[in-house]
Amino acid sequence: MYPSTQQVTILFADIAGSTRLYDTFGDVKAQELITYCLSFLKRLIIENDGKVVNTIGDAVLCTFKTPNQAAETARQMHEEISFDWKMMNADIRLRIGFHHGGVILAPADVFGDAVNVAARMGELAKSDQIITNKETLALMQEDLRFSTRIVDRTRVRGKDDIMEIHELIWGNPGQMTITMRPEQVIASLTAKQNVLQIRFRNYRVQVDNKKPILTLGRGMTNHLIVDHPVVSRMHASIELYRGRFMLFDKSTNGTFVKPREAATVILRRDEMQLEKEGIIGLGQKVDDYNPLTVRYRIL
Repeated sequence: MYPSTQQVTILFADIAGSTRLYDTFGDVKAQELITYCLSFLKRLIIENDGKVVNTIGDAVLCTFKTPNQAAETARQMHEEISFDWKMMNADIRLRIGFHHGGVILAPADVFGDAVNVAARMGELAKSDQIITNKETLALMQEDLRFSTRIVDRTRVRGKDDIMEIHELIWGNPGQMTITMRPEQVIASLTAKQNVLQIRFRNYRVQVDNKKPILTLGRGMTNHLIVDHPVVSRMHASIELYRGRFMLFDKSTNGTFVKPREAATVILRRDEMQLEKEGIIGLGQKVDDYNPLTVRYRIL
């Protein structure tokens, strides 16, 4: 007998830029701060009738019966973190994303396409943001829907259609700048004809407004497959976001970026903006003559 699918809201919350904590405080203190923060978040989840599924590194995965519960909990997470003296002193900030859909619930895990979409919402969130999508927003109560703004239109891995991305506002509304209607934002997001060209061996591909996301890794589901033991299955992505090309590392061994006229940057679960041209190494440092070198250039 196959397990049944249930409709729930999946929420991912993680600590933005946790690498900085290790650089600033050292391994022991940084791990203590992360543990403290995750315990804080798990308490809020339980208090709001949510279920903690598991913790993954510096992130917590949880579920709620409705997107309203998830939205209110996400707001509380940001607000209470910003008033906790221990986390304020360490400048700890969160990135939160959630999505409502059908999943298979297990005792200590949750499975299904909706989990992947929720994870993508979490990845799209920046520091201090709460991100969801139009489909989930439609299920939320009116006052919450009015407290959002559209921030992007993008493709989610495994989905053919463009997904409309919304930010849920928290804190003092007077501090927020909302100057454009949704249709104006959509027009501004699609008007620019920015193009980034990627070359890998004999393979050529572009990242642009029509194809704003390129995934790189060893797995066969990636847009660009780099088959090597040091490359993670889902290693990195390059995304066109608000007119900028952003590289996101999601790997075990890191991503090495060498801009044409600058020193090599090592990304470990972090991000950076790509400018002009340069080379990328997945899991290892590369040069112009390495067969695993990925070349990029903004046209």
